[in-house]
Amino acid sequence: MPYVFFLKRRMTSVLWLLCLFLFQVSCASYLLDETQEEIKDAVYDQRYSEAIVNLEESKEKEIYKEKDSILWNLEMGMLNHYNGAYEESNKYFSDAEIAIEQAFTKSISRGVYAFLGNDNQLQYDGEPYEEFYLHAFKALNYIHLNEIDASLVEIRKMVYKIDQLNIQLRGLADTYASSDTLESSIDWDTKDINVQNSPFARYLAANLFAALGDVDAARIEREQFTKAIAEHYRLIDFSSQTDTSLTQSNRNVTPDWSLGPNNNVLLLSFTGMAPEKIQQDLRVYNEYWETELKVSLPILNPYRSKIMGVQIWVGDSLMGHSILLESMHDIAQEVYSSKMPIIYGRALLRAISKYSGTRWVENMPEEEDSFFAHLLEFAGFLYKEGSEKADLRSWSSLPGNVFAHAFQLDPGSYEIEFRYINKQGLAIYSEFRDVQINQKKSVHLLETHLAY
Repeated sequence: MPYVFFLKRRMTSVLWLLCLFLFQVSCASYLLDETQEEIKDAVYDQRYSEAIVNLEESKEKEIYKEKDSILWNLEMGMLNHYNGAYEESNKYFSDAEIAIEQAFTKSISRGVYAFLGNDNQLQYDGEPYEEFYLHAFKALNYIHLNEIDASLVEIRKMVYKIDQLNIQLRGLADTYASSDTLESSIDWDTKDINVQNSPFARYLAANLFAALGDVDAARIEREQFTKAIAEHYRLIDFSSQTDTSLTQSNRNVTPDWSLGPNNNVLLLSFTGMAPEKIQQDLRVYNEYWETELKVSLPILNPYRSKIMGVQIWVGDSLMGHSILLESMHDIAQEVYSSKMPIIYGRALLRAISKYSGTRWVENMPEEEDSFFAHLLEFAGFLYKEGSEKADLRSWSSLPGNVFAHAFQLDPGSYEIEFRYINKQGLAIYSEFRDVQINQKKSVHLLETHLAY
């Protein structure tokens, strides 16, 4: 009897220490979620310098830990890009790129059992769409730095990684399926992604090759763009999350292509925000309406931009309408939805393992040492509730859409107006950029960002 008493005391202490640990982990993840929300608010208000300082302070306070380094580098890369610090931006993006590749290799080797704990305790390895979009912004950084060849390298990396998306996700799913020996009957199979190309990447490449005077390469990229934009608009139209007026207002707008080095001004307007992750809790109850099983899932929540188009003005002259080049928002939704079997499978397997580990406590006879029985049952409840939190980490500063326009200007100084148009065809905001056209520079890239 004394041994049983000692054993129960020891088990009680272990459970309470476990609950305390989970409470600390949960608090840390909530602090990170709050910091991510603050980043979105700063981006919305275009307070980029302030957001960079806050991110640096958050890392010093260990709100962003080593396991969050990929996320931190993505945010720092984007905020520095918005702030015009292009070399700094690429340093952060390069660090994120290397870490993502290493994290994916580790996830394949570890298998499914690495994810039986709380996902927030694990290294954030980035979403697949985040991986290839970091190459897009590295490419833009190199254009600003007048390193066109380096920009084209990043574009090729982006196109290659999009092409490998289905293979990458299938490999991850196969790894989890083969290591799932609990007879859980989970279907790990991912669906094919309807994303095989990027009009954003092809448009950049076509304009860069044209500016370099490589007529054949520019022609090939133009043909690829025509296919990619048609496929992309079909994806947007079929998406239940998207207002189809966005594509309807842009469908008849085509780029003014030139296969010679004539379009020396390239304008990009980033609008909206990428979808954010929110937590959705699924519960299974017993006959006493108590939680038997809790599964917390990270669900993408869409962000609907107010911007339907962008007009480009130079003085009193309307130079044209920017086309909707790519909805990064809808790409994120499509890629994430194809990954859902893996996300659901991991969460369900984790919930089953926790349920199995606490079930014996709930069935403990109460006629003997009732106090310890209730205490252990309460600790088991805290464990199930406190340890199950969806991983809501995502690249908060990533925009939702990109509009583009290219044309030629003679050498000289100009003020260019970006006039944002809403669904009703009304101008709701304008941004102005000064540009000095230099004959020695083949591409003058101007960017604006409005998170409306």
